[in-house]
Order: sequence, then structure tokens, then C-alpha cells
Amino acid sequence: MLETALEQDIRKIVREEINKGLSDFLVKLKLELIPFVSEEEQREIEKNYGEELLENDEKDVVITRLADEIKIRGGNYV
Repeated sequence: MLETALEQDIRKIVREEINKGLSDFLVKLKLELIPFVSEEEQREIEKNYGEELLENDEKDVVITRLADEIKIRGGNYV
């Protein structure tokens, strides 16, 4: 099947928008599955496991990055 340049452009745009929509959905889903931790619970976690939390700082900022990515794209993660 031969496609015109316009059809190719439309397919490309649709593919990009679907990927963006799925990406936003998956980020929101991941955030929904993460349990809420109150400030009191967080203090207790840091008190009990503070040294271990500092061992791999990269893991600790993942959630912040996901939330920031949604904000950058104009979404709302709450």
C-alpha cells in the first residue's frame, strides 16, 4: 500500500500522541499504586532506616521525577 506524505505525517502525529497519552497514564497509575506515607510515618522510617536510605540516593528521587514529569507535561498527579 502506497502512502502519501500527508498520510505518513498523520500516522506519525497519531503515534506520538498515543505514546504520550499512554506514558502519562502509566505514570499516573504508578503514582496511584504507591501508598501514602504521613509525615509521622516518614520520620519514623528515616529514624529507623536513615542510613540505608542514603546508600542509593538515585532510588529515592524516582517518585519526585515522575511527579515532575507529569507537571512538565501539564498533567496532575494528585
